[in-house]
Amino acid sequence: MNINIGSKNSRRNGGDHSLAPNDSNAIILDHETQRLVNATSSSNRNHEVIEEILELVEKKAPKLFDGLATDNKIHIARFCQVKLYANDNLVFHQGDEPDAYYTVIRGAVSIYARHSSPTQSKATPDEGSRTKFGVFITQIPPGESFGELSFNENGNHSRRNASVISDGSHGQARIRMKSESHHSHSTRTPHQCELEASNVCVLLLVPEKVYMSEMFARHSEKHHTKEKMDSLRKSVLFKHWQIDQIVKVAYAMKKKQFDKGSTIIQQGDRLEYLWIIREGAVRVSHRVPPPNDFRGRDVLFSSSGKFNLGKEQQGISVEIANLGTNDVIGLIESLEPAARKSTREVVASCNTEMFFLP
Repeated sequence: MNINIGSKNSRRNGGDHSLAPNDSNAIILDHETQRLVNATSSSNRNHEVIEEILELVEKKAPKLFDGLATDNKIHIARFCQVKLYANDNLVFHQGDEPDAYYTVIRGAVSIYARHSSPTQSKATPDEGSRTKFGVFITQIPPGESFGELSFNENGNHSRRNASVISDGSHGQARIRMKSESHHSHSTRTPHQCELEASNVCVLLLVPEKVYMSEMFARHSEKHHTKEKMDSLRKSVLFKHWQIDQIVKVAYAMKKKQFDKGSTIIQQGDRLEYLWIIREGAVRVSHRVPPPNDFRGRDVLFSSSGKFNLGKEQQGISVEIANLGTNDVIGLIESLEPAARKSTREVVASCNTEMFFLP
């Protein structure tokens, strides 16, 4: 039997838009997901139930437990929850207080962010169009997690900076199930049959306190997005951008480290990225061609018989600027495709960490 998963009656009261516990019995899911829903439905979990939860999570979302010790995994399995969200239902709203760390077990969710302040009136799933939630940022597929950006090490968590909406089963429309067919002489033969699965997204939630004690320290890489957003807000180029634009850029940015003296950009090379200095300093210089009087002179032969250009032939390096934290490099080249070749050389003045945007 299927239920009308989009109906108001199937939602919980308050701000929780997941399906009510009594609805989950009428929803058709694949066998392993249904086992996980059943195993997490009770707060009294014995050793066998915890082992089953761990086994199922390892299959459905193996990245969730990366780098965690067995004791940490057991503690998470003891308190995690599984919730089901109908297609187009709200998971949480931009401006909400953070309650948990989420992992997609089945289906998908989409992230949206809007310009308006979180204190303004909220959109709800009943209002229809997703455009009410802002601009589409990205989609989170099965096995991936979200919701960590609001958590801070000191416990002073920030409000959600984007809204998350369920995409339902997201193409996982049919499932195979075993059934039995009846034959003569009271024999039964098992066979495979296909059923239409319910259009719901299944999420595993690690409560805030459990996430902070068991997982936060291991997820430093995930918190780079928060660092990126902070750097963007402090940069002269991005500080006046709207929150939805900041989030979208932050998701696309990568981080790279350079040792002191390392060449970050070579003059004459094609410049593929826009760079933002997160920490450290760089020296920007331009190599001036040698005067005509020196061209063709001062050719030095190496022991291998090949020749190298002397200092006069190579030209003179002229220092242009010294740049530091939150400064941007490569803006002109990124705006003008014809100017993609760098006219400058950029070298790390000290150990430097940088974000780059393709």
